[in-house]
Amino acid sequence: MRLSWCLSSSFPELLKEARLCETVDLDGVWYSDYQAPFSETIELYVALTSVALRTRRVFVGSFVTDVLRRHPMVAAHAYASLSYIAPQRLILGLGAGAGTSHLSYGIKLHDLATKLKEGLKVIKSLWKASPEKPADFKGRHFTLERAGSPLKPASIIPIYIASYGPKMIEITAELAEGWLPESHTPLTYKITLDKIYFLMRRFGREAEELEPCLAAIFYPFEPDTESYQRILNAAKHYLATYPDVLWAAGYGRNHPGLRTQHLMAKPNLWDELANEVPDDLADSTIIYGKVEECINRIAHFRDAGCQHIILEPYWIEKSKLKEAIRIAGNKIKPSVQSL
Repeated sequence: MRLSWCLSSSFPELLKEARLCETVDLDGVWYSDYQAPFSETIELYVALTSVALRTRRVFVGSFVTDVLRRHPMVAAHAYASLSYIAPQRLILGLGAGAGTSHLSYGIKLHDLATKLKEGLKVIKSLWKASPEKPADFKGRHFTLERAGSPLKPASIIPIYIASYGPKMIEITAELAEGWLPESHTPLTYKITLDKIYFLMRRFGREAEELEPCLAAIFYPFEPDTESYQRILNAAKHYLATYPDVLWAAGYGRNHPGLRTQHLMAKPNLWDELANEVPDDLADSTIIYGKVEECINRIAHFRDAGCQHIILEPYWIEKSKLKEAIRIAGNKIKPSVQSL
């Protein structure tokens, strides 16, 4: 089982955070493609390039980008270029588009599953194309005519998809090398993964062709009341944007079915839906507590079929961030590897 880390710092601390993850032997680092106004975040490809240049072993991934803000040709070219800096250690994490980095800029959020599916096919076609066999593609949103990536990848680049609803789950089963959700309980994770495996068989694929991952809120300390409420509130807000997870758990009967891209524009409704999420349900999506408790919680997800835990440290106090990374790599990972 693999254990990796979502980078949470800004420059120049971002590079120190990535190097520490490598030092303590975590498997990889992810960087969020977050372009919300005034968020003070580094652009995705700049960050990934910087991290790739300053590390030697960990894989480097996007968590997650989309094909709305950047044409899939741009993603294909950027990742192909990165493969010369970090060969055999890249993951392209893709999602449909969540709204945070879109609505303020007038980027339309409609027909998202179709756009993602077409964009993914375009990226793979561009990487596969050659002067002798250029890529041609005609979809509803993207078109290629005798095309190819400006640069051929130096190594294989797997594509992982963040998916929840039926359309996105089907795309994952058909085309992805990894499943990249967040905020599941062990039960809902197994239910959804079983659906993916069922669909993979229909597409003529084997389960071994997919790495099932899970991103989870991480707090490797015994939380005080304030800290616990902070991470519990975050977990509830996550679940409120993923009604498919709530429904799989037997909750959310009154949820209108609005997903992230809709609720970002309706913060009051988002808060209302988050408040309706049961405490125990939200708690079961978090990896927190002393080392033994964290390992136990990860083990439940491993039993549900997860093969790769991605730790989200966004709610850890800055003064504890380095300690949390050391705990993850030096104390939790050795036990996780044997699960």
